[in-house]
Amino acid sequence: MKFLPKTEWELPGLESLPKGWKTYLPGHGKLSFSPVNLNDACVLTPAWFGGIATLFVVLLTIEASESTSAGVVAGLVMAIIPAHMMRSSAGEYDNEAVAVACFCATFWLWCRSVRTSRSWPWALLAGLAYFTAAATWGGYIFVNNMIGLHAAVLVALGKYNSGLYRAYTLWYVVGTSLATFIPVIGWTPLRATEQMPSLLVFIVFQLLEACDLIRRRMPRLEHPWKFFAFRTAVFTSAVLAGAAVCWTLYSLGHFAPLGARIRGLFLKHKKTGNPLVDSVAEHSATSAQAYEQYLGDARWVAAVGMLFCWHQRTPAKFFPVIYAIVAYHFSGKMSRLMIICGPIVSMLAGYPIGIVVDWCMQQFLDALCPTPQVPAEKVVRSGGMGSIYRFLWKGFEPLASPSEVKDLLQLAEGVQERFPMPCRATRCSIAVLVLVTGYLNIREPAKKFIEQCEGIAPHMGHPSIVFKSRQGLITDYLDGYKWLKANTPQDARVMAWWDYGYQITGIGNRTSIADGNTWNHEHIATLGRTLTNPERKAHNIMKHLADYVLVWAGGHGDDMGKSPHLARIANSVFPDVCGEDDPTCRKFGFYSGGKPTDMMAASFLYKAVKHNLEDGVKLDPKLFKEVHTTKFGLMRIFKVLNVSEESKNWVADPSNRKCDAPGSWYCVGQYPPALSKLIAKRKNFAQLEDFNRKDGEKSAYTRMVEEKMKQEEAGWDDHI
Repeated sequence: MKFLPKTEWELPGLESLPKGWKTYLPGHGKLSFSPVNLNDACVLTPAWFGGIATLFVVLLTIEASESTSAGVVAGLVMAIIPAHMMRSSAGEYDNEAVAVACFCATFWLWCRSVRTSRSWPWALLAGLAYFTAAATWGGYIFVNNMIGLHAAVLVALGKYNSGLYRAYTLWYVVGTSLATFIPVIGWTPLRATEQMPSLLVFIVFQLLEACDLIRRRMPRLEHPWKFFAFRTAVFTSAVLAGAAVCWTLYSLGHFAPLGARIRGLFLKHKKTGNPLVDSVAEHSATSAQAYEQYLGDARWVAAVGMLFCWHQRTPAKFFPVIYAIVAYHFSGKMSRLMIICGPIVSMLAGYPIGIVVDWCMQQFLDALCPTPQVPAEKVVRSGGMGSIYRFLWKGFEPLASPSEVKDLLQLAEGVQERFPMPCRATRCSIAVLVLVTGYLNIREPAKKFIEQCEGIAPHMGHPSIVFKSRQGLITDYLDGYKWLKANTPQDARVMAWWDYGYQITGIGNRTSIADGNTWNHEHIATLGRTLTNPERKAHNIMKHLADYVLVWAGGHGDDMGKSPHLARIANSVFPDVCGEDDPTCRKFGFYSGGKPTDMMAASFLYKAVKHNLEDGVKLDPKLFKEVHTTKFGLMRIFKVLNVSEESKNWVADPSNRKCDAPGSWYCVGQYPPALSKLIAKRKNFAQLEDFNRKDGEKSAYTRMVEEKMKQEEAGWDDHI
């Protein structure tokens, strides 16, 4: 990038603008292009993709509502709604920043592919967009099931046709095939329980299309009852065969259980049985205050917008309704999923405003440029459940449209044909009244919503490791990571709790023993055991893994507050940390007066945080050396002494890494041989929902949560 020249391009037609208007344009009407370094690209990526996500929300809203005005309003809401800003503020890069844009792109392309029976080629692009979503964030499962659910609902509503079949088949085959090339996904689309619904829909679509194909080639099946019997026989046979195959695969352990996070979305209780997942604040249930904070009054307008989705029920119009219901349910279970509410609330908030504005503008256009009315042909349902709808309509039409209503409608049509000008004037008057009344009623709520978004924006724009206090701007955490970058060797390895891994690598530019990814439970548990171990035992592990160790101290979410979680996670893999009789590790904590328990007082973590701050609390100078403490003491860095060079060289040797395929870029490191005895003590964590394991193999924490679940369910049954 540094070899690219800096160029400026002046917008054409600036000379024709009134004097002074140029100052209101970005860059005074000049576009500048210059090299961007990697740091700036990372900082600006969330904002870039936030804009892209907003654009796709506009397109999706226009596609679903058939109203450009609704799309514009949805874009305005999406650009400022806090539920979207929480992951699209510059400098706050997270995978969700890119994922939301990919989600919205996939949804728009999918809805575009089912617009008509000939729109199915758009599903190819939808599959490519789904692949990018899968590559960015584990939340791609939401997209997978949303599209599958939408397709299933369309079939149930009698909107199945060859175009829908081709669109879903093309999307599923392309998207799933490409997703399997992502190392962390692999064959999970065909094994993971949470992705089975979309696969089931795919199989059902193949059966439906096969039945229709056979019917077209066999005239005797044209009779409705014969075709119904034939289709019933096909599906019955398929269900029996599928059940046999599934049972066989289940017996062989082919199906992977629901992940702890996914299962947590369907549980009544707050614990998932996985102490690592339970330790993450974002996995807790969402409060009513959070909805007010991140969605504001837009959520009430969105509720009204759902009513507009039932007007002219095209395939795309059902999508926002399904999306809203699913997003509301899952966001209530996990606060992190509030991010998926941003697009749908923006969409539905744009519906009533945009559609009403379109209707009002249409009245003015009809008055100024009247066009002859052409009676529209009545659309006849076809395919799927169309015959059922026609049968029901014949029976209930008298109730839905009584003769009095029909007579009134005919009278109105007659008056409009005989007196067109007064009718147009009346419509224009109503339109003016609606616009004025709407403006007066929405002005204050809109102003309040904008002020709320502007008030939250600065807090979301500030880095989480820099915050304000009475003493000014506190930059301890940022300064600590910068110190690592400036004062440690480039090949230095830094051990810290997994929460800080991304910051150590991103800001400190040093190797972290664990990053901010929770997918490797056993590795994080090993890290938790190391930090909660007594000082000498901790050093015996650290010297083979790290050159420096970093702790957060002094409050503001420090390691002391998190330490019980560290012990619980460690105990789930190493049962000897707290013992089978103490699954929540109560012996590792503090008494009511603030005095540490014996296990806590002896731990490395406690001594590192309180080093030389309390009488008699200090680390052994033969094992650890304090090299840096930030200005306000919020971060402390210690050098690990007597590091094993043999283990360090062994880990650094590329030949000791395991690759998923020869020559692959995805190569997982291994623990040095010196830690083989420790690793042998590990008991791979059995998830609460892992039906491939016996109860005796589960951790004490998991068994405790299971017992609580049974008690809650028994109490619920008694209550009923």
